[in-house]
Amino acid sequence: MKLAARYNERSFAIDLIGHLKIAISKVNRPVKDAGGEHTVSGEGGSLFPDVLLFGDRSNAVIMQGWELKMPDTSIDDVDFRENAEMKARILGLDSYLLWNVTIARLYRLDPTSDRFTIYREWNDLSDITTRKMVVPNKARWEALAEKILVELNDLLSDGYIQGRPFIESYRTGGITNLLLTNAPELEASLKKASISDTDFDAEMEQWWISHGAEYFKGTREAVLAQAILSNWIAKFMFANILREQDDRARTIETVEDETTPDEALEIFKRLSEEINFWTIFSDFIGLEKVTPQAWDHLLQFNGLLRDLRVGSVDQAQLSDILETTVEVTTRKLRGQYPTPLGLARLLARLAAKDISQDRVIDPCCGSGTIARANAELKLVTGELPAATVSAQVYASDQDPQAVQIATFAMTNPAMMHSPIRVFRRDAFTLTPETEVDFTDPSDGTVITEHLGEFDALTTNLPFIAQAGRKQYGNALARVKEAMGEDGKTFTGRSDVAAYLPLSLAQIIRPGGRMAMIITNSWLGTDWGDAFYRELSKRFELKTVITSGSGRWFGNSEVVTNILIAERIEDPDQQRGPIKFVTLKRRIEDLQSVEDVRDIARQIVAARPLDDVMTLRTVMPDALERFRSLGLSGSAQFVDCDWALDLPLIPLAKVAFIRRGERRGMNEFFYPRKPELIEDEYLVPLAKNMTELRRLSGQAQGVAFSCAETTRDLKRMGHIGALDWINAFATPAVIKKLSRAGKHWYQMDTDDLSSLVASVGYGERIFVGRLDPPAFCDQRLVPIKPAPDIDDKLLHALLNSTISMFLIEGLGFGRGLGVLDLNKDRMESSLHVLDPTVLDDAAADRILAAFQPLLQRDIMKVADELEASDRQAFDDVVLKEFGIETPRERIYDALRALFEIRMAAIR
Repeated sequence: MKLAARYNERSFAIDLIGHLKIAISKVNRPVKDAGGEHTVSGEGGSLFPDVLLFGDRSNAVIMQGWELKMPDTSIDDVDFRENAEMKARILGLDSYLLWNVTIARLYRLDPTSDRFTIYREWNDLSDITTRKMVVPNKARWEALAEKILVELNDLLSDGYIQGRPFIESYRTGGITNLLLTNAPELEASLKKASISDTDFDAEMEQWWISHGAEYFKGTREAVLAQAILSNWIAKFMFANILREQDDRARTIETVEDETTPDEALEIFKRLSEEINFWTIFSDFIGLEKVTPQAWDHLLQFNGLLRDLRVGSVDQAQLSDILETTVEVTTRKLRGQYPTPLGLARLLARLAAKDISQDRVIDPCCGSGTIARANAELKLVTGELPAATVSAQVYASDQDPQAVQIATFAMTNPAMMHSPIRVFRRDAFTLTPETEVDFTDPSDGTVITEHLGEFDALTTNLPFIAQAGRKQYGNALARVKEAMGEDGKTFTGRSDVAAYLPLSLAQIIRPGGRMAMIITNSWLGTDWGDAFYRELSKRFELKTVITSGSGRWFGNSEVVTNILIAERIEDPDQQRGPIKFVTLKRRIEDLQSVEDVRDIARQIVAARPLDDVMTLRTVMPDALERFRSLGLSGSAQFVDCDWALDLPLIPLAKVAFIRRGERRGMNEFFYPRKPELIEDEYLVPLAKNMTELRRLSGQAQGVAFSCAETTRDLKRMGHIGALDWINAFATPAVIKKLSRAGKHWYQMDTDDLSSLVASVGYGERIFVGRLDPPAFCDQRLVPIKPAPDIDDKLLHALLNSTISMFLIEGLGFGRGLGVLDLNKDRMESSLHVLDPTVLDDAAADRILAAFQPLLQRDIMKVADELEASDRQAFDDVVLKEFGIETPRERIYDALRALFEIRMAAIR
């Protein structure tokens, strides 16, 4: 027996757990085991309860936690109770026990008030009041422990208190959050290490340049600190799962309180060499830098998993734990949510030709959801053996953290004893000759393969903001070089996602399919047109899918499409129709494999059910005709064939289209107190379309510009303008605003505009008329009719419903429901009904019909199309241009297209 003078809470916990185990083994009650000796506190403090009572092993149920103290800590001590309550809430438990030897007190959660209150108390040992009295009275507190255990079992049997499966508390992220509270301390440690070890600083910077854009916002050290902790969490979790599946993984049991991070990494290395899963157990930058407190907490987490025997749960629970690790890690660390499983399943299904034979890869696997869906399709639908599936399904990513998470996602319990073909590579470097190594978990044999060609490629192309393009510069240049002469003209303004499919084409066999998720900006941009042209040289585009019921990635403002394309050998081969599909069902509603199968069948067979989707087909030659009108993108999801027969002319042939002014310092050029400045230096200013309630109106702001020298201003006594200039005339401002041939305080206000369009339409689509003409901000697109074009007539035609449709179809919808347009797109592609074909009488009739619309407020699109004056105006326009398309057909097309854009915010 330990000496009484050295006996402490740790000793008490270890002895108590040992005695409880014996007592529990003698009966068959709800409490099946006791543990906690592996989670007792070290340098980092106690992270989990001192004693844990466990229930059903097949579900890894935690029944209750006990917090222990010596008699010199009062049972009413606030810190004692709050610490126990915090741990109970983290584990999702509805009760906990405080015991300071003298008194044991049971607290139970009141579900109504969400407060823990005293439910029962045992004061049998009230005479034990000092630490020295604990050891001599061991038999008495052991007897009380048995008594408490009996009563707790009764309460559990009667349902007064309940345990909770570990997976439920783990899913909430509370345990992960608790471990990640060590991140700030680790961040500070990493900062110090970057100063004391320049080699490590260089390694950290290279990691940040390569992978920083893929993580949640934060500094280099802050993000890396969280990545390090998450990496350790995943290692311990997976090792403990394997421990119950393979005796060789029992080496994780050698990780004890005294084990160092370096020693643990060596254990994981040996483990991986024997059983595969190097993508989980491999080294990661800075793992050895973990702080002592963080390491102690991680060891306690490992102890909890060891006590729970987490790998012994049933297969459904095991799958849940693996999936939850992916979900929690991705959400907490990377600031993302995984690809929704329903969307991943649809992608996998649409890419598959022969489920039983296709080799398939996701080269940008991220959290691994799509790769998992590929494997699931073969396991469930194809009913293939796990060994066959593991040989056919591949996944890769350039980020080691993503590869680790993806391995979790791919590790279906049925596949744990087969090589998991997840590897780390930059997708731009993949070729059929690329060599990759895997380990056979059954015997530790290293398998070396050439990547070869795949029958299917499924992926969610990474969205890289313009700021993140620099790290891909060399890769993008290689792709453009491989294009030959075409590469010289391929736009440099495209998303990185536009280059990846072109690079990846070489690993897809002729006739193989590529199914990818891509930002919808390709539908309404010049780079999207260039991307389509280059894609068509390598693939036949088969299907484009968008959502008509909410964004697929609700946490992101990026709206996405699915593209399905088949690899071709001859760019000049005959092409079939392209399907443009709008899904009417929310992606969250695709809960089962059967749901996805039914939708995929409707798309493939081109036999849609009205309540599920709309489907329109268009031949490639017709698509090129639409492209000349700027309608080859978003407009193709709705009935728009009628637009090909319209008497249209490029707007740029009847008007000059300019960018709104951007000088970079609105507080100077847009004065808040213009009354202090002389009128001759102020011009009307239109800042955005929200200022216009009607189709014609007056600009609401003023802009400052002065072409005079400061000497002349002083001579003329124009003190207001002079004082305004001098108030901002710092060297930094002068340098920022200086332009050749102009004063730094001068703006181009000579060319004022009367007609204006927007670069970001919302629920109203119109072209406004400024009276008098005004200076336009960068959020507007000034339109100046050519000298021989009547500006009032052009204004009317630009506000016909036909023009509203042409504008809507020209751009693409962003996540907040805004129509994304720009001056270049309008100048190159926007068309209008040709005013030059009208005689004066026809023009007058159109202007007369337009007058009522000028006298009222502009309405939202849906309301506008219901207005009688709007309908009468459009009827006149159709008649005067000899357009036979029924008005309602045009209206229906605009409604449908507008609704697709607005679906992103619903």
